[in-house]
Amino acid sequence: MTPEPPVESVHDLLRGMAALSGHRIVADVARLYGKGAPPDLSIACNHKQIASKQWLVEALAQTLPQPEGPVWVLGAWYGVLGALLLDDEGLAVSEVVSLDVDPSCASIAETLNHRHVASGRFRAVTADMTALDLAATTPRPGLVINTSCEHLADVPGWLATLPAGLPLLLQSNDYYREPDHRSCVPSLAAFREQAGLSEVWFAGARPTKNYTRFMLIGRR
Repeated sequence: MTPEPPVESVHDLLRGMAALSGHRIVADVARLYGKGAPPDLSIACNHKQIASKQWLVEALAQTLPQPEGPVWVLGAWYGVLGALLLDDEGLAVSEVVSLDVDPSCASIAETLNHRHVASGRFRAVTADMTALDLAATTPRPGLVINTSCEHLADVPGWLATLPAGLPLLLQSNDYYREPDHRSCVPSLAAFREQAGLSEVWFAGARPTKNYTRFMLIGRR
């Protein structure tokens, strides 16, 4: 028997898992592979990425289950987090705006989230998060998520550009060995100090093999 090409094999496997589990996001990922997924989608959907995002979703469901406005996900890559937010039964998210500076991400994110695009609950935007004027955004965001604070050159400076009182969910880590990480923090306490939120509703740390991820949910 001649082996199938790897992408076709993954597509067929995911379709089978979607049929077995009834999980709509698995079916959406399978559909994306069928239409031509980027090679690094496997990284965006690997077990470490999904576990980290699921931790976020669970914490948000306990802290701010119904944001009062659209949820903006910054540095959103292929929109996987948006898919999880919109499909979770513990959350009532009206809309996700999925933003990334890479222009190749938007079409992939909208293909993955095609069900929510059709219902008007998901849209992808190409922009630099550091150039956003969220104070002028209508409707006002109900929550802004940035899971990659470690990539910013100046976290306090970026936060200072956001409207006072804006609900935020922030993540960073202590993975100093990564060359692209410019604002890592050594501890959860250091992250709280760096962020300087006026209110903190959730603060947690999730150890992994190579680093610890930190998360804050609160108000600017």
